[in-house]
Parts: sequence; C-alpha cells; structure tokens
Amino acid sequence: MRRLAALAALPGVVLLAGLLAAPASAAPPARSPATEVCEPMVRNAVEASLGSPLPGPQLGAWSGRTYTCTYPLGGGQLVLRVDDLRTKGRARAAYRRQSRATRGRTRLNGLGNAAYQAGDGTLVALKDQFVLAVDPSAAPPAIRKADLAFAATLAVMGCWAGGT
Repeated sequence: MRRLAALAALPGVVLLAGLLAAPASAAPPARSPATEVCEPMVRNAVEASLGSPLPGPQLGAWSGRTYTCTYPLGGGQLVLRVDDLRTKGRARAAYRRQSRATRGRTRLNGLGNAAYQAGDGTLVALKDQFVLAVDPSAAPPAIRKADLAFAATLAVMGCWAGGT
C-alpha cells in the first residue's frame, strides 16, 4: 500500500478505488489528422499557388493541443495552425468565438463544416473537432494572400476528407 501511496503522489498519476490508473494525457495522439497540414499534398498546393518551389522545408510542431506548420516563402512565411479541441461541440464554440471577433469576414460555403476569410487573407475553417487557421499575413507583398490561404485550406480539407 505504501508503494501505491507513493506513486499516487506523483504528478499526473491518479489513484482510483485503490487501483493505479495511467496518467491522464492532455497531449495529442501520436498520429493526428492535425499534422496533415504539413503533408506533401499541402506543400504542393502552396507551391502551385505561388507558381514556384518553396525555398526550404515546412516545419511543424505541437504546442499543447495546437499543431502549427510554417511554410517558408521567399521573403516571408505562411502559417497553418490547427487547434484540436477534442469534440465537435468545443470546436464549434471556438470557431464561433473567432468568427464573431473578426470584422469584415466573408463566409465561405462548402469548405469544411464552416469557414470564413478575413480581409487580410487569413482563412479559418471548422472541420469536426478541428479549427484550422491559415495565416498568410507574413507573405511577401507580391503574393495574393487570400488566394494562397484558400489553396492551402483546400489541400488540407482534401487531406481530411477521408480521415476525420
């Protein structure tokens, strides 16, 4: 019993009815559809929209339950961020909050479960338990930011079509 008590004192370990339970994890699954924003299919769409290859590889990383993939552009970058909110209800609520906070948005019908694009080209889409934000604001001035974000979002939705 002393061993169980000592183990139960460790952070993240729960003692339930005398049984030791595995630590509850807030981390995303090892393979999540969120990581597909860094897939070659999305890179290909970004390059096709730009009309040229990217100068380097895209880089993705988790921070909590948010996955961010940054695509290098000559003189700038494109950032795709996916919040994995675990449930469709939480995702809908987060999407509604973001949508209400965005002035001058244009609703995009037929893209995911819901989507809009802001005046600066940022595109936000809801798909199942995910909220995708594609931010082209750091792209070079010569790039049509709204078109770039739309192309990347379409590719992500293509990746997610069969997986979520």
